[in-house]
Amino acid sequence: KQWYQRRVAITAGEIGRVCYVRLGENAGKTGVVVDLVDQKHLLIDGPDSGLARSVFRLNQIAITDLKVKIPRGCKTKVVRAALAKDDIPAKFLKSGLSKKSEAQQAKAALGDFARFKLRVSKTAHNKKEKSTDPGRNGHSAL
Repeated sequence: KQWYQRRVAITAGEIGRVCYVRLGENAGKTGVVVDLVDQKHLLIDGPDSGLARSVFRLNQIAITDLKVKIPRGCKTKVVRAALAKDDIPAKFLKSGLSKKSEAQQAKAALGDFARFKLRVSKTAHNKKEKSTDPGRNGHSAL
């Protein structure tokens, strides 16, 4: 178990790993892990998204599968060049994490009546699904 926990920490805090800030004043911005401060804190720099180089807790960010090749503690200029070389911003926009955050932002921007209409349509859809699925409600399909 200890080996697994160490492996997760190493992968999560890998230098050059692209991450998405989930919480805090910089929520919604992307950045690159530049350095590890300690087990729970990472130094992240995001020159393309307007994220100033700063320290974040691991629970504030979401680590992506994208990675750029940069040295530890490199300058912002090097990070910007690596992001441009690998076309990371475009790749991130295609990721599921980006699409999920866009959907959450769109839902948060809905007005009162739009939220009501969405709830009514979901309720009608679920009722229709429930009535057409014979295996639901604990009854067997046979």
